[in-house]
Amino acid sequence: MSVHMNGIHSLKEHNESAVLRTLMTMNTATRGQLAQRTGLSQPTVNAIVQELEDKGIVQPGNFAVSAGGRRPQCYTLRTNHMRATTIRVLSKSLEYLVVTIDGTVILRNSWPITATDNVVDALQALLTTLTRQDNNIRVVSIGVPGVVGPGGVLHAIPQIQELEGVSLVRELDTYVDIPIYVENDMNSVALGSVVTEPGQETAKDMVFVHIGEGVGAGIVVGGQIIRGFSSFAGEIKYIFKPLEPKKSQNSINNEETLEYLLAQTSNTAKRAKLLSNIIISIICLLNPPIILFGSKYANEEILWNLRHECENHLPLWTLPTFKLMTEAEEETAYNKGLKALVDDVLINQITSALYSK
Repeated sequence: MSVHMNGIHSLKEHNESAVLRTLMTMNTATRGQLAQRTGLSQPTVNAIVQELEDKGIVQPGNFAVSAGGRRPQCYTLRTNHMRATTIRVLSKSLEYLVVTIDGTVILRNSWPITATDNVVDALQALLTTLTRQDNNIRVVSIGVPGVVGPGGVLHAIPQIQELEGVSLVRELDTYVDIPIYVENDMNSVALGSVVTEPGQETAKDMVFVHIGEGVGAGIVVGGQIIRGFSSFAGEIKYIFKPLEPKKSQNSINNEETLEYLLAQTSNTAKRAKLLSNIIISIICLLNPPIILFGSKYANEEILWNLRHECENHLPLWTLPTFKLMTEAEEETAYNKGLKALVDDVLINQITSALYSK
């Protein structure tokens, strides 16, 4: 009997998660729209919405336009029910947001990393402060400019060398009693780039390429980040590592990188030529429909030259759309990606709470 009831609860949790996730995406929806988007029957959606309203998780909003007859009631999530904190780790500061379950930003600030601090100490102090001030913060996501390897151990993070070999989750989980997730910055931007606003068409596949202070790429296929077995996917700077055994590691890291080579010329055509090698490799391996570029070296002229270089080597029908991201757009996508990483945690906490009472 218990197995049977668990199965019923599991199905109900699945259905409730689908409704909640749809409301997170749409911000506001009628019961009919929820049934259409989730594929659930109208009676099932009606019962779920009523239960969620009774529990104070959703609330009635405005009325939708009528197609004839009574105007249907819209519903929204109660935005103060659960919150998340997203943190972007930079070399001299922690840029953080506190966001509601629907993505509304209620706090945006910067926490300095002083000369006497290290990054782990600064993160510990920030998280302790935030969770003491706001007990509705239920999950934390942290973006870092490095590889988040097995066990959450950080690698290839030259901008913040003190974090090499460190597992932030292990260092921080004794300070806050909530889940902590750590993700590569390029992966977060890529994921955030496919998180669309309500009513917009959802993209599922794309590659984000950043070349500036650090070189890397984020890959999203089917709406999911591609990390590889050791989370090394997207570390495109190593494509330019020479194979000659006599080269020193210092020479490889500092004299042969794509970032270094790009900085040696201001000629647009030469920069496009340098970039084309790596972009052609991405197209051949992944065939993405869109490649986004965030780079101090990227502009419309370089993208035109880059496309011309790709046309010389590849069939035209294989070429993706090339798009530029401004610095502000990249930051917005970064924050969206960090929030998207923990949406499942927030949804699961809500549905689990329904059955713990």
